[in-house]
Amino acid sequence: MSHHVTLRYADGVERSMSVAADQTVLEAAEANGIPIVSACQAGVCGTCVARCTEGRYDYGQSIGLSPDEKAKGYLLTCQTRVSADSTIYLDYPLGANAARLVVGTVRVERVERLSPTSALLVLDARDVTEPIDFKAGQFADLKVPGTTAWRSYSFAHAAREDGRLEFLIRLLPEGTMSDYLRERAQPGDLVELRAPKGAFHVRDAVRPIVLMAGGTGLSAILAIAEALVAQGTTQPIRLNYGVSRAEDLVLTDRLATLAARAPNFTWSAIVQHADAAWTGRTGLVPALLAETDLAGGECDVYLCGPAPMVDATRAWLDAHGCHKPNLYYEKFVASGVRGAATAAVSGLQSPDVATLRARGKGTAVVLGGSIIGISTAKALSAHYEKVIILEKDPVHRRQEGRNGAAQGWHLHHLLIAGQRQIETLFPGVVDDMVAAGAFKVDMGEQYRLMLGGSWKKPMKSGLDIVCAARPILEWAVRRRVDDEPQIDYRYETAVQDLVLDPATRSIVGVVAMHDGHAEVLPAEFVADCAGKNTPVPGILDRLGIGAPELDEDCINCFYSTMQHRVPPERAWRDKVMVICYAYRPYQEHYCAQFYADRSRTVLITSLVGYNMYRPPRNAEEFREFARLMPSPTIGEELDGLEAISPVYNFRYPTMQRYRYESKSNLPAGLVAVGDALSSADPVSGAGITKGLLELAELRKLLATGAPRDAAFVRDYYREVAKLEDLVWSVIREQNLRYPWIKDVEKKRPFYFGAQNWYIDRILEAMHDDPDIYRRYLEVVQFVSAPGSLLAPGVAARVLGKWLRAKLSLQPTLIERNFRGARSAASRS
Repeated sequence: MSHHVTLRYADGVERSMSVAADQTVLEAAEANGIPIVSACQAGVCGTCVARCTEGRYDYGQSIGLSPDEKAKGYLLTCQTRVSADSTIYLDYPLGANAARLVVGTVRVERVERLSPTSALLVLDARDVTEPIDFKAGQFADLKVPGTTAWRSYSFAHAAREDGRLEFLIRLLPEGTMSDYLRERAQPGDLVELRAPKGAFHVRDAVRPIVLMAGGTGLSAILAIAEALVAQGTTQPIRLNYGVSRAEDLVLTDRLATLAARAPNFTWSAIVQHADAAWTGRTGLVPALLAETDLAGGECDVYLCGPAPMVDATRAWLDAHGCHKPNLYYEKFVASGVRGAATAAVSGLQSPDVATLRARGKGTAVVLGGSIIGISTAKALSAHYEKVIILEKDPVHRRQEGRNGAAQGWHLHHLLIAGQRQIETLFPGVVDDMVAAGAFKVDMGEQYRLMLGGSWKKPMKSGLDIVCAARPILEWAVRRRVDDEPQIDYRYETAVQDLVLDPATRSIVGVVAMHDGHAEVLPAEFVADCAGKNTPVPGILDRLGIGAPELDEDCINCFYSTMQHRVPPERAWRDKVMVICYAYRPYQEHYCAQFYADRSRTVLITSLVGYNMYRPPRNAEEFREFARLMPSPTIGEELDGLEAISPVYNFRYPTMQRYRYESKSNLPAGLVAVGDALSSADPVSGAGITKGLLELAELRKLLATGAPRDAAFVRDYYREVAKLEDLVWSVIREQNLRYPWIKDVEKKRPFYFGAQNWYIDRILEAMHDDPDIYRRYLEVVQFVSAPGSLLAPGVAARVLGKWLRAKLSLQPTLIERNFRGARSAASRS
C-alpha cells in the first residue's frame, strides 16, 4: 500500500510522490529524484527536519525532535513513514537544491561490450546544467530508456571535467537494463539521471588502503583507486579483484595504467572457476588477503561486490584476528532502485531464563559503543570474564565523524575533570591523543573566551586541557579496546529487547539484531550506554516495570559546522581555541573556532543557535549565519579561506534526565550511564565528562557491592542523582534565563534571580582578576565545586568591584555591553 505525499518548499514550489508503506519520506524522495537536505539519516542530527501540515505518520527514531515540536507537526524525513496522504513543508527553496542531488537528462554516447557478462555504459552529461559533484565510490540512478524502471550503478571513474560518465554494468540473463544494453541501446538515447547518491565513498588516505572488488563491483573500486592516485596519495594502495571466470576480467588495462603511474599502487586478480588457459590465482577474492600487507590491521579496507563476497571478506578478517581495519563496503542489489531494506527477524523461541542465568555468569553486555560505552566496558572488564559491546554503527576506527555520534563533526570538549577520569581507565590515553595531533595547552593562555559580551584577558591558569576534534578522542579510546582480549566489540548490532527473570527480578539476557537475525546474549550485568535514543525505557515499559519519569528542557539547539583550509601565514600562533558564549537572555547564538589538530591547517568553525528551525545548508548561508554570532571576528576569520567540507548540521532539541532514582521496582543487573541516563546541553561540553563521573561511581560500587543485588542498582542511582543535580544546576543557571523555555517559571528555583545576578558579577570581576577567572574555569571544568566562587575572599572582590561601579554611578561591564541588562538592573 502506498500514499500520496506533497512536498511544499519555501519558494512555493511543490513536488508530489508516492510513498510505499516500507519507505521513509526521505527514501521515497530520493527514489523520485526530489531533493531533501539530510545528513546522518539516523534520526540524530535533525538536518532533515520538516513539518507536516496535513496527514498521518509515524515518527520512527526521532531523537532530533522534542515532544513540543512533534506536537506542532515537526518530523524527521529520514525516519518518518506516512500512514495517509500527507503534505509536508520544507523550510528552504527547491531552486537552491541544497540537497546537492542533480536531476537531469543525459545522452548515450556508446555501449562497450567488455565481456559476456558486462558492459561499459558511457553517457554524455554536458547538457546537464548543474555539476554532478560525486565522490569516488558513489552511484547514480538511471532510468532505463523506454521503461519506467530505475536502476542504480556506481561511477566507474574518479570525478573529471569532460562531462562524460561511465558505468560498469553486469549483464543479467534477463534484466530491464541488461536487455536494453544488449538489444536496443543507440547513441543519442536519452537517459534520465539522479546523482550523486550513496554513503560509500573514498576518505582521506591516512593509512594503507586495501581495495576489494568482486565482479562489476570493480566499478566503484576502480573509481576510488583512480581518485587516490590522482590525489597523489603516498600510502600503499592494494587492489584485489575477483571474478567467476577469466573472461569476466575487465578494465585491467586501466589497472595496469594506474600501477605504471603510481609505484604505491599494486593489484592482483583471482578467478573462481578457471579454465586451462588461466595461469593466475584460483579461488575467491578473500584468498588474496593472505598475500596482502594489512599493516598489522592498521589499514582502511573498501569492499564492493556481491553480498557473499563482502561477507566472506569480513569473515576472513575476523577469522585471522584482524580487527583494526576500518571497513567501508557496498553490497550489490540485483535490480531495482536501492533503498533501505527492512531486515526480517529470524524466529526466536522464548528463551529459558534459567539457562540464560547459568550461561550468563561472568558476562557483561554494554549497549552502545560510544566513548562512554567503551569506557564502561573497560571498567566492567575488571570484574567480568567477558564484556560484549553492541554498537549499531558500522566499523569506525578512523578519525572522522559517524552517524551515531552526530556531534563528532562539531565543537567538542573533554572537560579537564573528564580527562582525569579517562586517564584512570586508559593510562596514557591523553598522550595518545597528543601524539595523534591534539593540543595540550594551558586553557587560560591559549583559549580566547567571550563571556558577558567581553573578551577575557589571557592568563596562565595552570589548567592543562586537551584540545582537538572529537574523532581524535574517540579514535584513541577505541584503539585501546583492540588490546583487551576480554572485550568483544560488535558493530552493526541493534538492541531489540531485554530478558527479565521474573523469579529473581533481574535482567539475564539481551536480544540483539545483526544482519536480520536475532540472537539472545546471556548476561549477568547490562550497562545501557546507548545514548539519548536508548530503547531501554521503552523495553522496561513493555516488561511491566514501567519507564522512569523523564525531565526535559526543550532548548532547540542547532549546530552548524564547516571546515576550512588555513595557509601557513594565516595560522594562529597565540591561541588554539576561540569561543563566544551567548549572554542570555539577550543573545541566542554561540560560536567557536578551533584547529582540527596541531598542524594548524584545518580550521573548524561551529555556529550555534537556540530556538531555531532553519540552519544553514550551504556555504553562503553559513557565512550569513556567522554574521549573527556574538562577535564579527568569527566570520572575518573565514574571509579568504578555502572551504573543504560541506555544512554539517546537528540538532539537539532537549536536555533530558531519566529519574531512575525515583523508581523502587527496578530490576537487578541493569544500570544506565551517560546520555542514556541524563544528557546535557552540548554547549556546556559536559556530556562525556558527566558520563565518566557517573562511571566513577559505578566503579566504586563494583569494587564493594554485589551487582546482581537490586540494592546495588538503587545505590548507584542514588549516588549519581547528586551528580545529575549538580550538572543540571550549572547548565540551567544559563538556559533558564531564556523565557521561551517551556514551563520556565516552574523550573527556576527560588534563588534563581540572585544566582544569575551573582554569576554576572563573577563574569565582570574576572575581566581584571586572573584569580577569579581561574576559579571560574575550574568550576565550569568540574574541577572545583560551584561553592568555591562563594568563598569569602572571592565574594569580597566580586561584590567590591560591583559596589565601586555603583558608587561612582557608572554602569557595570555587562550593563555597558547590554542596555537591556542595565534596564533590568534599574528595575530590580
